[in-house]
Formats: sequence, C-alpha cells, structure tokens
Amino acid sequence: MRTKLAGTAFLFLLVTVFVFLTAEREITFEDEELISEIDLVEIPAQPAMDTYGFETDNYDIDEERIRRNESLYIILRRYGVSPETIHYIQQQARGEVNLSRMMPGQRYRIYQNGDGEATGFVWHRSATDYTTITWSDGIEITTGEIPERVEIAAISGTIESSLANAIQRKRVSHRLIIELANIYAWTVDFYSLRRGDHFKMVYENRYVQDEYVGIGRIKVAEFEHRGTVRRAYFFDNGEQSGYFDEEGNSMRREMMRVPFEYNPRISSGFSHNRMHPILNQRRPHYGTDYAAPTGTPILAAGDGVVTEARYRGGNGNIVQIRHNSVYRTAYLHMSRFASGIRPGVSVQQGQVIGYVGQTGLATGPHLCYRLYKHGTPINSVTYDFPPSEGIDEAYFDEYMAEVQRLDEMLNRKLRSNELALY
Repeated sequence: MRTKLAGTAFLFLLVTVFVFLTAEREITFEDEELISEIDLVEIPAQPAMDTYGFETDNYDIDEERIRRNESLYIILRRYGVSPETIHYIQQQARGEVNLSRMMPGQRYRIYQNGDGEATGFVWHRSATDYTTITWSDGIEITTGEIPERVEIAAISGTIESSLANAIQRKRVSHRLIIELANIYAWTVDFYSLRRGDHFKMVYENRYVQDEYVGIGRIKVAEFEHRGTVRRAYFFDNGEQSGYFDEEGNSMRREMMRVPFEYNPRISSGFSHNRMHPILNQRRPHYGTDYAAPTGTPILAAGDGVVTEARYRGGNGNIVQIRHNSVYRTAYLHMSRFASGIRPGVSVQQGQVIGYVGQTGLATGPHLCYRLYKHGTPINSVTYDFPPSEGIDEAYFDEYMAEVQRLDEMLNRKLRSNELALY
C-alpha cells in the first residue's frame, strides 16, 4: 500500500515540474514545418457563365428584338457573318429547328469575341424556349428551356359596370378577364350581370428570370351572380382534367353559349318577328348576332363534324357543324374560313373555324350564330345546356381532397390580401 502511494506521488511531482517548465518558455517548431500563405494553393474561380452556357467575360453581348421582315440571314449579315456560314447554319438546322419561324418582337442575343467577331447567337422562340447557335469551331445548334417560377396570387372584386372594368381596376393581367369568362362561359350569362355581382379567384403568376411573362392557371374561382354562388376548381390527376363544381360536375357544357373567346356585344337577338335591316320586312331571326371587328376568330361551339363550308347567298360564308344526333350549329357572314375547314372534317370545341366578316346580307361585321336542337332553332343565349362528363366515381375522393385544399388556399390568400391593406 505504501509502495503504491509513493509511486503516485512521484508521478504527480513529474507532471507538476513539466507544466511549470513549459509555462516558462514557448514551445517552438522548426521553420520548415510552418505553413505560410505563400504555400497555400488557391482553387481558381470558375468563369462566369450565363444561362445559355457562354463565358460572359469573353464576349460582348448585344440583346435585341427581331424587327419586322427580319430573318436570321439579315440579322447575322448585320454582324458581319459570311453568307457561306449562314448557309451552313441553315443546312445544319434542318430537322432540328425551323429558323424561318422567327417573329417580330422575339428576343435574340449576339455574342462577339475579343476581336469583335460574332461567334454565337441565341434566339428566344418563346419566354422559356430558346435555340443556341455557335460557329467558331464548327456549327453547333442546341435547344434549351429556362425554368419558370410560379407565384400564387389572389384577387376579389365587385361588378360595377362590367367584368372587364372590375378586373382592370385591380391592375392585374387583362388575360384574367378571358380566363375567368371561359370558366363560367356555360353557367353565367355575362350579358345580364348586375351591379353587386362578386368574384374572387386564386391564380398563378409566371416569371422567367424574374421577368413577368403572364398568368398561368386559375386554380379556384368563385362567381356570385344574382345571389347564386358558383365555385370552380381546377383538377388534373392525369386521367381527368378541367374545371368542376363543388359536387364534381363539369363546368363545361356540351355546347358553348357564345362561340368566341370573350363575349362580344349582341347587336340583334333571337326573334320570331324581326324587321330585317336590309330587306326592310319582318321575318324570323333564328340566331344571335354578335358585333365584332372583322377578323375576330370564331370558335366551334362543340365537338362535331363540319357539314357545310361555302358561300351561300344572303348567308355569306357559312359553316355548319353537326355535333351529335341532337345539336347542330351554323355560323354566318364569315370573312373567311380557317385553314382546313371543309365538309367532313372533325372539329373540337373551342377550335377556330373562321373569322368575323360581313359577307352576304350584312350591314356591318358580325357573326350570326344559330343553334338547332333536333332540327328546331333555339335561343342559345337562354338555353340551359346539359353539362359535360363530371368527375369519375373512382377519383371522387381524390377530387374532394383537392377541393378542400383549394378552398383553404382561397380563404388564406384573400385574408392575407386584406391584412396587407392595413
């Protein structure tokens, strides 16, 4: 026992002496073991690259917009690219990208190297899609896509004079007018809106590289018209897609009430006894006249087959469509037919079939739109069209979960907007 204690005491004495001695002097290392800043190897910085893969420090970049009547040839020749090189570029592009589709207003970039020589070209075919062409070391043509950023927004408003004015007062995209009207085109009579009718919606704003490029999808909307509230929800699970109401019924109908993208002014309504403005005699007017500028696109009111597309006397250029065994529509006084519209061709609801004009007996540019049910003319403005197919029973629970999510989103977004006003 005494031996163990003596050993422990001796070990403690040695440690104490070592600490004392090292505290009195600085421990040093040989110079060759020291690391200085000179000895450090820096990781070289990567060259700055732009979205299109060019090292920006090596180029002067001009960003312009395509002007009227400009082509790739005209643009590249302006920057000194030889006709031979342009020819080879056009040859190489065949089967990859149609360079003749350049449109006025589209953006493009020219990359010039340190010698002022143009060696690269980027053409924005749309806000997100682009084509890159380089020719300094052989011709390379690639296509790319800039990812979009989507932000969710919400607005609400009250009708004072028209839906257009109510939305424009919110200082948002005018496209919302058309999109909201399209959703409710089959269920709301926009010609009978009343002061105090109310709407609200949640929708997408789209951005590319922080530049606003327009609205995306309206996710959920509500329209209160004459005391009746109708909500519409967008649903897409890969099997079914479209807008549906709270019970899963489609917001679409078998037939469009108005065959335009947005409702134009009614210049003459459906009547069994109307004074004809040219013939100056009373006769039935089994259609609705919509006054619109010449060239306004006319849409097929429903899926069907074209049975007539020709000039026919006082009707002018006329298209007739047989939709099924029940419905048939006619479109009169067109200025011209859309490409490919001829008897026997199948068309889809919303497809452009022609353009507003004043051919035949017409006092001004307009469309006379006629709807027939079992061969009998009916008033398309007041007729209650049956709905299209609703949510399949197999997806109903999935749809109702989405309805709940969108309802919460609408209420939360609108509440946030109201708080932001204070």
